[in-house]
Amino acid sequence: MEFLISHMRTTILSLSSTLFIVSAATSAIITVDQLSFTFSPDSVNAQVGDTIKWVWHGGGHTVTSGPNCTASGSFNATLSTSMPTFTWVVPASAAGQTIQYFCAPHCLGGMDGAIVVAPTAIPGDLNSDGIVSGLDLAVMLSAWGTANQPADINNDGVVSGPDLAIVLANWTV
Repeated sequence: MEFLISHMRTTILSLSSTLFIVSAATSAIITVDQLSFTFSPDSVNAQVGDTIKWVWHGGGHTVTSGPNCTASGSFNATLSTSMPTFTWVVPASAAGQTIQYFCAPHCLGGMDGAIVVAPTAIPGDLNSDGIVSGLDLAVMLSAWGTANQPADINNDGVVSGPDLAIVLANWTV
């Protein structure tokens, strides 16, 4: 074990001047149709960076952010013949939140919806508990030298020093 710790220290020192980039997942376009006096689907799951695209199918409507028919100011757009679509890219500030929205003229009639935004994953959180700690380090060490996922964080085919550097850079506890 002492050899492994010494080897890890040497690896960390040799990685101190190297930049590692963990690529983000590809963003998605999620379509919400305005159908009569509803949004369909009325609730969608999204991630930071995804684009929500509302599509008009008739009548005069809006897409206005906010709960309980009260505008929050994040977005407000008309859906009409001249504006048949509206898009909104989910910002990082929305991670882990539910963004509610409504049609201003028809909200009291129940024309509303929600965007459930997933929390942003923390690179190195190998056990998905929302923090990077000794438990994640234990997962990594048990997979050391293998290609096991999720411990091969940088996807280079082997759990090694660069993966350890990512865990240590995101250590939260």
